[in-house]
Amino acid sequence: MIPGAVQVCFMPAPVGLCEDCCPRNDNIDIKYKLFTRPFFRKFEIIKVNDLESVTRSRFNASYPTVMYLFGFSEASTGVSTVTLRNAYLSTGNYNFISVDWSRLIAFPWYVSAVENTRYVAKRLADFIEFLDSAGVPVGTLHLIGFSLGAEAAGFTGKELKTRGLILGRITGLDPAYPGYSLYDSAGHLSKGDAAFVDVIHTNPGVFGFPKPIGDVDFYPNFGEWIQPGCWIDQLVKNRQINFIYGCSHNRAWRLYAESLRNPTGFPATTCMDWMNATSPCIFTIDGYMGFGSQPPANGKLYLKTNERSPFARNGP
Repeated sequence: MIPGAVQVCFMPAPVGLCEDCCPRNDNIDIKYKLFTRPFFRKFEIIKVNDLESVTRSRFNASYPTVMYLFGFSEASTGVSTVTLRNAYLSTGNYNFISVDWSRLIAFPWYVSAVENTRYVAKRLADFIEFLDSAGVPVGTLHLIGFSLGAEAAGFTGKELKTRGLILGRITGLDPAYPGYSLYDSAGHLSKGDAAFVDVIHTNPGVFGFPKPIGDVDFYPNFGEWIQPGCWIDQLVKNRQINFIYGCSHNRAWRLYAESLRNPTGFPATTCMDWMNATSPCIFTIDGYMGFGSQPPANGKLYLKTNERSPFARNGP
């Protein structure tokens, strides 16, 4: 596999409720893989309502718990999961849980994958409710989702609210737009799905949601639908041709991963036109994109990034 290339999970038939679908099976469709320091590559399976699977694992309730849901056609061994896992575990002690739902979102069955975001949300809500009963308060949990994973995270938050539980934070990394564009806030990730919802838009109107849907919505490079460095000639020049498919869409998790090592590296402003000499406003730091995002940051925030890693400019 080419370093940095997106790993594709393929299945000959979709999993779901359609006539030709393989039936859903909770035992194999969703796995909760726990990663902790110093074992970056070795995971342990935590099972719903199996307290022993928690107590015999390296899960530490005193560590922050982060759950990651990857996007369409990915696998838990894919580059986005590995990048975020390594970024978290190299910067501190975390319970990093990869929600492996690759069977439910396998290529090329996108329509079934969209339908399965609601299904996995109910199962993930069961898992989170179990952790809450085991001494891990829901309000301390951070769900991160990329593309379809962001939508699944939103539905999880909605489901938990019906049970009287509120997630601490959801981070949406370029939430999926196809399949969700015609729905109101009940039909996609939205403000209110957690105590704090922050969203990064890197491919707005194409693969990613264009309009603001969180408490705070970050638009790197003013909401351009192709991010700097993602034009074909730039990818060739920077020797990153392996990122040609979905380059701008995938930029969301790459930016977030970098922010873990540089939490103040992506200052953002409400002033969209600060670079214009005739702008009525100037650049003021109104929030930090990525790991460092927190209340009271709100609304639409803008920033510039570099065209390749390191993406942070550490200022305007």
